[in-house]
Amino acid sequence: MLHFRIRDFVSILLYRLLAPFFGRLGKGVRIVWPLRIFGAKFCEFGDGAVLQYGAYLAVLKEHEDPPLLRIGARTMIGNHSHIVVTKRVEFGEGVLTADRLFVSDNGHEFADPAVPILDQGLRQLAEVHIGDGSWIGENVCISGASIGRNCVIASNSVVTRDIPDLCVAAGAPARIVKRYCQTRKAWRRTDADGVVIEE
Repeated sequence: MLHFRIRDFVSILLYRLLAPFFGRLGKGVRIVWPLRIFGAKFCEFGDGAVLQYGAYLAVLKEHEDPPLLRIGARTMIGNHSHIVVTKRVEFGEGVLTADRLFVSDNGHEFADPAVPILDQGLRQLAEVHIGDGSWIGENVCISGASIGRNCVIASNSVVTRDIPDLCVAAGAPARIVKRYCQTRKAWRRTDADGVVIEE
């Protein structure tokens, strides 16, 4: 336990010293060392945000407009997460993620099978926005898609299309399996098209 407290203290101290290199570091931000960050000047962390151990952030300037990774206040990104940004990825406030999250607003180009994928560059996908209060499970992949507020994304899901507010989604590709009904104040099961099943 003491080992973790010392590591956290060193992390906080280190990133306080490095704060001028970031776009913004709010009050009480914890970035747990070690990790790799490329493009720190394009990263913004709200008050009380936490980036857990072993995360890898790559915020790359591939376009004329600068990219942006914004992590909202009180949002906690789990251990060994990997986030790649070429345009914009935003986490709202109070988002909680489990370990080994992958988020990207881009992918590798693979149009020409005669050229190694490594040499074909990146393909821009849609910007990624994750709404306030959402919970993202372990080993989730979010690729060019957004998630609404107060959603739950089940572990091992692959999110490739937008998920609206107040939904539970699961699978690869992820689909809506429950929606919150405001009138009944309860989560309701949905069919394959995401429509609430009347019971």
